[in-house]
Amino acid sequence: MLSLRFPRVWIGLGWLLVAGVSLGSLLPPPDFDIVDNDKLVHFGSYFLLTIWFCGLYDKRRNYIVIAAVLIGLGALLDLLQGATSTRHFDIYDILANTIGVLLGFVLALVLVGGWCQTVERWLTK
Repeated sequence: MLSLRFPRVWIGLGWLLVAGVSLGSLLPPPDFDIVDNDKLVHFGSYFLLTIWFCGLYDKRRNYIVIAAVLIGLGALLDLLQGATSTRHFDIYDILANTIGVLLGFVLALVLVGGWCQTVERWLTK
């Protein structure tokens, strides 16, 4: 983990994001569409999770682990959806999740990795 002033806050918020994505994946869908394209929601959710956790850890090996865990989480949640009566398994959801993770991974590598330290510097000036 990077040297952070408020690591518990950042990790806690990250786990709240994971819980939100997990609940959103497994609870019955709302009666209305928040976004017309379900795949954009999948892409955006996993892109956000990747950027978030890559902001907390250094690049050495950690980004690969973060990406692998998030791809696995997306696949697991979609498999679990297939076991519910209100959701269904969709390989294209897993593809959208994976693309979100991979693009987040690349963006973290080249531009926004460690963003959390920058935010903390701004907040503590």
